[in-house]
Amino acid sequence: MLEIRNLCLEAGSFSLSDISVTVPSSSCHVILGPTGSGKSLLLESLIGLRKHKSGQIFLDGHDITGLPIEKRKLSYVPQDLALFPHMTVRENIFYPIIMRSNGKGRQNGIVEELVEYLGIGHLLDRSIKNLSGGERQRIALARAVASGSGYLILDEPLSALHESLKRQLWHVLKILQEHYKLGILTVTHDLDEAFFLADSISIVLEGRIWRQGSKEEVYAEPVNLEVAEFLGITNLFSSRTIAKEDDSIIAYCDDLNIKLRLSADAMGSFREQGSVFFAGIRSQDVKVIMPTDLQSETSNVIKGTIKNTFGTGALLTLVVSVADSAKSIEAVVLSSEARKIALSAGNSALIILPEECLFAVTPYS
Repeated sequence: MLEIRNLCLEAGSFSLSDISVTVPSSSCHVILGPTGSGKSLLLESLIGLRKHKSGQIFLDGHDITGLPIEKRKLSYVPQDLALFPHMTVRENIFYPIIMRSNGKGRQNGIVEELVEYLGIGHLLDRSIKNLSGGERQRIALARAVASGSGYLILDEPLSALHESLKRQLWHVLKILQEHYKLGILTVTHDLDEAFFLADSISIVLEGRIWRQGSKEEVYAEPVNLEVAEFLGITNLFSSRTIAKEDDSIIAYCDDLNIKLRLSADAMGSFREQGSVFFAGIRSQDVKVIMPTDLQSETSNVIKGTIKNTFGTGALLTLVVSVADSAKSIEAVVLSSEARKIALSAGNSALIILPEECLFAVTPYS
């Protein structure tokens, strides 16, 4: 297990504050945050490239805080991959094995496996200078895993790749994680990458962790407005609790000038009357129907007019203005469904915010 405990670091006017992260073996923890949030600084401190102000780092129960880089037993893959251009692919892969004196014979078996998993057998005698970006990524991963450390530290090494190749390597990383029981700590600003790779996630904004948990927890409960906005959630509306009915909370949404029914389970500390919060819902959870399709028992129904539509292949994003409100609601629907019920700009429509899909977050901290 890799543990970062209460790490604090200063770099000029920027600081990382009280960062604690745990990465069990055979799991992937993703540090997710925008550019400039301190993700790379954290990794540089972890591997020993940068001194931190306070905090400790443990690897399998041993304090490695004061150890030099070469003794921390962490395999680091930076953004530029740091491959040696004067060496062949084979020499690059074997370099950490030779440097760490792990026993070349034993590691040969791992290298052979990695070569097969990563499909790089035909590249072994090539110069690094003659490889494509995707091939270099695979070599860097092979070298990191072959070192035998059991923990990979990845600083956005896939960020420069085109989308399809990047997704191929996501699958490769998960296969390597499972087969070699690797603990992986990676940083990214890419939401899709984070939620594909992660078993657990820490969201870092402005040098501190704002949300941490399993990816399912982070996805379902953004907790506060800053995290929800970073996760790309646009439907966030100022609301206040006015009553409780059975297993539901009734809130008045000031932004939309309507009452909303939310699941009590999703309300956390906002169940008490008078609690102020933001009601949120992801665009893909919003339902858009025609008035003739409305069922009488449906709650959270809003009348609106479609202002704009934006096509993205199989999906269509709708921006719907709400009657008696200056706010709009964004919905994402299948393009095929939109064509069936004539969802186009200027048409009236009914918006449904399903009770089970609404969540509550705190206002700005």
